[in-house]
Amino acid sequence: MDITGCWKKFENRLRKTDIKLASPAMVDNLIFNLLADWNEIKNPTMEDIARFHYRFEMIHPFQDGNGRIGRFTILKQCLDNNIRPIVIKKDYSKEYKEALYKAQKHEDINDLVEVFKKCII
Repeated sequence: MDITGCWKKFENRLRKTDIKLASPAMVDNLIFNLLADWNEIKNPTMEDIARFHYRFEMIHPFQDGNGRIGRFTILKQCLDNNIRPIVIKKDYSKEYKEALYKAQKHEDINDLVEVFKKCII
C-alpha cells in the first residue's frame, strides 16, 4: 500500500516524546480548522507562522514526512508574506525540536520564534 502524499490511515507517534498526535479520523477537521484560522490572518507574522507550525505538527496529517512538509510550509509562508525566509538549520535541530515540544505542550511559541530568528537566511 503506497501512503505517499495521503492522509494518515494509522496512528503515528513522535519518538522520544509524550505528545499526543491527532487520530486519523480527526485529520480532515483539524486541517480544515487550521487552514481556516490561517486564512483569517490579514498580515501574518513570524509568530503566526510559529503558531501554525506547531499546530500542524501536532495534527501530523501524513503517515510519513510531516516534519519535512511542516518545515517547507514555514518557508512557503515566509515567501508568501514578505517575511525573510526561515530554514531550520542543522546546527539548530536540537533547539528547534525542544522549542517545538514546548509550543506543543504549553502553547508557548516564544522559544520557537527565537529559533526561527536564528534560522533566517
